[in-house]
Amino acid sequence: MLFPSTLLLLLSLCGALFSSEKPRFQYHGRAVDLKTGRYLYSDNHKEFFKNGKHLFSDIEYKDGEGKIFATKHIEFDQNPSLPTFETLDSRDGYTEGAEVNGKTVRLYYRRKKEDNLEEKTYTPKTPAVMDGGFDYFVRLNWDSLMKGDRLQFHFVTPVQLDDYSFAVEKIEDTQWKNRSAVSLRLEVDNIVLKRIVDPFYLIYDKSSKRLLQFEGLSNINDSKGKSLKVKITYDYPQSVLEP
Repeated sequence: MLFPSTLLLLLSLCGALFSSEKPRFQYHGRAVDLKTGRYLYSDNHKEFFKNGKHLFSDIEYKDGEGKIFATKHIEFDQNPSLPTFETLDSRDGYTEGAEVNGKTVRLYYRRKKEDNLEEKTYTPKTPAVMDGGFDYFVRLNWDSLMKGDRLQFHFVTPVQLDDYSFAVEKIEDTQWKNRSAVSLRLEVDNIVLKRIVDPFYLIYDKSSKRLLQFEGLSNINDSKGKSLKVKITYDYPQSVLEP
């Protein structure tokens, strides 16, 4: 039986063979501490396409010295809102991922390399969203969001082996570095959990529907395994922002 990381590596290599030799788009985000503004890390994205379809992305997370400390492989070909993915943090062995097979999803994680892998296979409620698939959920429901609709969905969280009710809605139209943009709020749709989980705030470019800025709990932990609250701003080449 293949370990999850080996399986995801093979999928990545196979995907690269059938897509363009080089990524179609490359860009990066700069994460700082939400309160202090202290620089934390960068996330560096490579997007691979075939026949105009986004097949998968590879992401490298780098510290302030430019050293890679974590990676992610994420596949959008089966279900862009509910992608197969795996995140690996080399500092402590933190692993989190999901394998999507039709309507079922195998979730798995371990917090440290010495821990056993915890896993669960189940059928999530619909509509379901997971990890970077949230971007595609926003794009697929763009018109409804722009009209002011509050959209509810189930956010699948491998590290909890479960899903939670969330909702996203438009706050306002805005400007971001001289670009027309829109501000969204993403929050837990549960009266009890709202007291302990702060909302996420996101800014999207109106033309390309790309994420420009993110504020909230990161998917990356600090060196001690604690959750980080971050502000991430994204820098794209012009070709990415073209509609």
